[in-house]
Order: sequence, then C-alpha cells, then structure tokens
Amino acid sequence: MNSIEKIQYATKEESAVSNVDGWLFTDFAGRDGLTKSLLQLSADIFTTRRWVYVVLPRESPLKILHSIEPHALDNLPGECLYYSSQKELQDILSRFAGKTLATLWDSDISVISTVDGGFISLLQNLGIKVTSAASLIQRTKGLLTAAGIASHERASSLLYKIVADTWNFISYHYKTKKPLTEIAVVTYILEQFVKYNLKTNASPIVAFGKNSGNPHYAPTASQCAVAQEGDIIQLDIWAKERLADDGSGVVREDVPIYGDISWVGVFGTKASPEAEKMFTDLCAARDVVYNAITESLRAHSKITGKELDLKVRARLQEDGYGQYIMHRTGHGIDTEDHGSGVNLDGTEFPDARYLLPGSCFSVEPGIYTPQYGMRTEINIYMDLEGKPVISGRKFMHPDVKGISIPQSTLLTVQD
Repeated sequence: MNSIEKIQYATKEESAVSNVDGWLFTDFAGRDGLTKSLLQLSADIFTTRRWVYVVLPRESPLKILHSIEPHALDNLPGECLYYSSQKELQDILSRFAGKTLATLWDSDISVISTVDGGFISLLQNLGIKVTSAASLIQRTKGLLTAAGIASHERASSLLYKIVADTWNFISYHYKTKKPLTEIAVVTYILEQFVKYNLKTNASPIVAFGKNSGNPHYAPTASQCAVAQEGDIIQLDIWAKERLADDGSGVVREDVPIYGDISWVGVFGTKASPEAEKMFTDLCAARDVVYNAITESLRAHSKITGKELDLKVRARLQEDGYGQYIMHRTGHGIDTEDHGSGVNLDGTEFPDARYLLPGSCFSVEPGIYTPQYGMRTEINIYMDLEGKPVISGRKFMHPDVKGISIPQSTLLTVQD
C-alpha cells in the first residue's frame, strides 16, 4: 500500500466510526513538514502559493493548485483544479460546504496542529466543518505493521544490550577509581550505536547526581559532571535500525521503528533507602499502565492515552510525589521517536485517542526532586490482535546478564 492508499484507507475506516467526510491537506510556501511527510512529498518541492489536497473515502482525491504552480503535486493521484485568485480558491472549496473535513489541526495535541489559523477560519466561513485529524494520523502513521513490530523489537533488544554494556563501562570506572564524566558515557553509547548499526536523532541523556533532576539535561564537553560516590545515574537512550536505501523509490514495509528506554543506577555498591523506596514507587506507577490495559481488555472495553496517564499520576500522587511530576507518562513511537500515534498524556497535551492494534508508545513516569531525579522507561506495543506486549524480550541478546525487563531494582556496581 502506498502512502495515498494508506491515507484513503484510514479515511474510510474513520468515516465508518465518525462523521468525517474526507481529509484535507494544505501547505503554503513549504511551511508544513508533517504534511510533506504524510504525503511523502519530496523535500525539494518549492512552492510560493497555497495548494490543497483532499482525500475522500471512496472517490478520487482532489488537487487544488495555483495556476502558476500547476505541477506542485504531480507525484500524487487525483483530479486537478486550478485557481489564480482568492475568490476562485473559495469557489472550489465551497463544493465541500456542509461537509466535515479532517485537517492537521488539534486544540490539544500541538505537535500535529500545523495548518495555519487563517486557513481554518476560511474553511469555517465557507460552511465547512473542521475536525482534528489526530485519529487519522494514528491510523496512517502511528500503527505498526508486523514488519514494523519486528523492527521495533530488534531495536529495543539492542538498546537493552547497550544498557548492560554501558553499566559495565560505568562499573569498570568505579572499581578502578578512574574519573568518569557524563560525556564519556554519552560517547560510549554513541559508539555502541555505530557498532550495532543503529541511528538516532539526538545524543542520549546521561545525567549524574543533581543533573538527573532535569528531564532534558544535556551535558556538553565544557560543562558536565564527574561521577561521585552514591550519585544517581540516569540513562535515556533511543535509536532505530539503520537500513540501506535501495534507491528503488518503493515504499518499504520494513521501515525502521524506534526503541526508547530509560534506566536508573547508583554510582556505588548500594543505594540509599530513600532512593530505593522512590524507585520502587516509581516502578509501581509505571506498571499501572500494562495492568490497566490488561484489565480493559478483560472487560472488553477500550482505553485512551489520556486515561492511562491520569491513572499513573494518581498513583504517584497517592505515594506523595505529586509536586515532583514534570511531564506526561509517555509518547507514541513509530519511525520517529516521538511518533504520530497515541501519547500517554492527560495533562500537557491531552490525548483522547484509543489504543489500537499496532499502537506503540513509551511508558516513562519520572520523579524529579531538587536533589536528584529518576525516570524508568519501557515501551509497550499492542500486537496485531490488540494485546499489550512489553518490548525488548523477543530478540534479547544472549550476552545480556544482570538486567530484567522491565527494570525492577536500581542498578549498582557489583563486587
């Protein structure tokens, strides 16, 4: 299935459960990268006028193009209509008056809200009802195929191997009393990505001691901590397989899918009782997600990302950590680390989309105090039968020892 076939299929599926009559895409002057990604448009396409592309459930798509840029969407199927004035554009769009069209617009999920407000107002003034394309994006890009699940599992398994090797690297420095910097650990992890043919969109997060209290801490060569006895060490790594492009231009089903995990350890042979308790409570909150999904399946009901996040927050608040929560519970994962599928978010960008077969997401609650922070992260995907699976076990490297999935105790240096 090519990208447009997927979009049309998703539109047909969504129209069966909602009142959506079509999916409208638009871009002006090349501003909208998400639209280009979804339609698989070349990054080299340059336009200075607005174009519109409407995908309908059971009809041929419609291309609306400015007359001086008639070839802007040549690689997409559909009937072409041309305009050269604002009135002509409005006259063409008016054929959809009374219809409900999904667009890349959402009042809650900002990352997918890329259509400009002026154009949204224009559509509404023409009598077109505009609704969010969030569920359509999930159906198109945010659900993994069997090949995608396999790629995600392979990447996740390698990340766990890299965590185990990285902890051995950290332990070696502790035992030999050699100074260890955050940057040294970042460099080691990036070397492992190369070794295992993985790629990432950013350097991993490695934070020692007080720095672990910053969820997006990023050490630099000129400003990074040296590990001290008893420091909490936060590791957060994400990557996907590096696949060679065969140059055919054919959409591959084995597109690489990210894995994204976080582990917590102590630079020492024993954790403090306070750190142990905080981590135990954090793991219990994390595991609320898998248990809640399982319970919803048992009750033959569906559950949303918003509901799951609120359940995790409630658990952390009950345990007395409410003031130390700084972010949502998780994000969608697909070809992007922060993908287009359902997020576990009921507070920052509330996501009321349901978990569907093929949904893949991180589960990463965090507790951040002024002294240190902790974030434990696993990935869960819904298999093609709609059952939850904790990622990383299927292809686990035989050399991995001393870690469990999911992490249940703080890593320490072993004698």
